[in-house]
Amino acid sequence: MNMNMKKIDKKELKEIIQSGHLNLLIGSGCSLDYLSTLKDIEDKMNVEATREAAQKDYYKLIKKSKAILNDALELDGAEKTKLIISKQNYDSFLGFWADKVSKRSLHIVNKQVNIFTTNFDMFMESSCERLGVPYNDGFTGQISPIFNVANFNKIQKYKSLQFDNTSDIPLFNIIKLHGSTSWTAKGEKIVYSDGSHIADDLDDKTGDDFNNGYSQIAVINPNAEKHFETVLDTNYASMLRKFTLELEKENSVLMIFGFSLADKHIKNLLYGVMKSNPTLIVVYFSYSQYDEALDKFEESKNPNFYVISPEADFSFEKSTKYLLEIFGENELSEQYEDDKK
Repeated sequence: MNMNMKKIDKKELKEIIQSGHLNLLIGSGCSLDYLSTLKDIEDKMNVEATREAAQKDYYKLIKKSKAILNDALELDGAEKTKLIISKQNYDSFLGFWADKVSKRSLHIVNKQVNIFTTNFDMFMESSCERLGVPYNDGFTGQISPIFNVANFNKIQKYKSLQFDNTSDIPLFNIIKLHGSTSWTAKGEKIVYSDGSHIADDLDDKTGDDFNNGYSQIAVINPNAEKHFETVLDTNYASMLRKFTLELEKENSVLMIFGFSLADKHIKNLLYGVMKSNPTLIVVYFSYSQYDEALDKFEESKNPNFYVISPEADFSFEKSTKYLLEIFGENELSEQYEDDKK
């Protein structure tokens, strides 16, 4: 594997993971085995004549993703195999991070990982459930959970039974910048849903019949203007602010997986923070071999931006294997549940 652009060796990367304030940015490439990306979707949503057709294509992906929480909904054998593989990839990836942060002993950094994602799917939440990893999805309440960005600032701790000793609970903050299939808007609030608000019969509907059902799904359309409801608008701005605030912290690290940085909102925010915070380190896992001559990421302007570029396609699964290699592991050395005992 080539390390293009500025050099960062495995030892340095290991130290960054062990001592930095950890932030991950996850894109659609991480769910690609099961949920395909829609080419030209943004262009089609920006044109009135093709907008509804593009929304229907997006809706089909959203509806398909309901099988992540209920695999009985996936009736195609080949697709069910892809679903299983995707779940395994997320389990390995999140298991790696849970394993590493649970072993942190430094007092200057907590045991939390902020996971920012533009994905609407529930792969990460379902993986955390399988792994037994505590996570914060921004909701509070048991009967009718309500979403609030401020909930991501909460820190959970263990307290021993016999003494007052406390320790941070390893925790993932899952911050879904573009909304989620678990979100449904009710007035000025975002309420948690198991996906039942996503209708199964919108494929053949048009006009108001389609729009009424589609509007129940609290995800941001992938168009240039990012048109969405007011309640999503407010939370979208708050989550982007959370993104910049976390990266502005001293010795923060952002590792990017399955994300092309084509989203101008996020890219501009990231590049702005890189200029203002020289201690921020950004490590980009490139899916395909990076062409330095194109200077795609303006490397000359961003001295704290590193690209890990492969000889061939660098899938989500291969990214996890590379991370394990950094720590001299071929597979996770311990299950997260063992660390909690």
